[in-house]
Amino acid sequence: MNAKIQSKKNRTRLRMHFFAAGFLWATLVFFTSGCTSPSTSASDIKTAEDIPRAYGGKLRKRIGIAPFEVKTTHVDRFTRQIFQDLILDSVLAECPGIVFIKPGDWDYPSILISLPRLENGKIDNFQLALIGRQLGLSAVVVGTLTSVSTEERDWGFWIFKRIRYYVGVQILVEVYDTETATKLLDRNVSREVEIDEADAEMLNRQSKISVNFIEEVLEIIANVIDDHICDVAEEQIWKSYIASTAGSEYLIASGRSSGLQPGHVLEVYDSTQVIQGAQGHRYFKPGSKVGELKITTVDEEQSKAVTLSGDNLPQWSVVKIKK
Repeated sequence: MNAKIQSKKNRTRLRMHFFAAGFLWATLVFFTSGCTSPSTSASDIKTAEDIPRAYGGKLRKRIGIAPFEVKTTHVDRFTRQIFQDLILDSVLAECPGIVFIKPGDWDYPSILISLPRLENGKIDNFQLALIGRQLGLSAVVVGTLTSVSTEERDWGFWIFKRIRYYVGVQILVEVYDTETATKLLDRNVSREVEIDEADAEMLNRQSKISVNFIEEVLEIIANVIDDHICDVAEEQIWKSYIASTAGSEYLIASGRSSGLQPGHVLEVYDSTQVIQGAQGHRYFKPGSKVGELKITTVDEEQSKAVTLSGDNLPQWSVVKIKK
């Protein structure tokens, strides 16, 4: 069986299990709650065990998608947009339980439009992680169309020998973790489709390849990339960050859109220590638990919290739901 089809079937079964579990949970709550009045004791504190496991009831991871880039000059001006749209549509359909911050959103953050770069031109993973922390993102996806080319190959043998013509596309997809600034995914995906001789000759005469010739292969690649991105996203646990501090009060860079509610308890881990890497790259060193916070008020994209334990919790420390 095709691996992609099997993967999609596995995800479908998993979501059905989540739905069934959520229905059972809601039914039990309905029949056991009766008409009793709500308690005002310590039960207002919510941990991971209090969050329904059904799809839509759990905390939703937020992942940013940077505007896709085209590094080759051999394509026309429409290619980048079509390339980006195909992959976005495919990813959104494949992993609906994730909140994607994507190009085209009316409130798309401007700080994601132009990615930070090192002097050598490579993405500054450290600064990108800091941007992601400001936005309450678990990770940031970067896609680049790196190569488009034509090729001819001999096919067959003896009197049956002939030439076949192909147009190929290569795409690099990277996913950066905001907690450590490391790469969760670094994958080159290349595919090709056969074209006829007349088209091959025309493409070889032109300096640019029309998107009409590569749209099919871009769609094929999109259906491969969505699995890679969704697999990485689903493996990550929910997390956010302390955006600012004021005494014993803290502002969390996630809110209602991520599923946070008043009463949720967050464990705080110091993730502010920096490690120097090769070629100018820097990384965050995962730290130990330094405290706990309780969510008091929630807005759409931010929340306020107070200290349950720990003092002077550092800004940009990572927070995770208490288990």
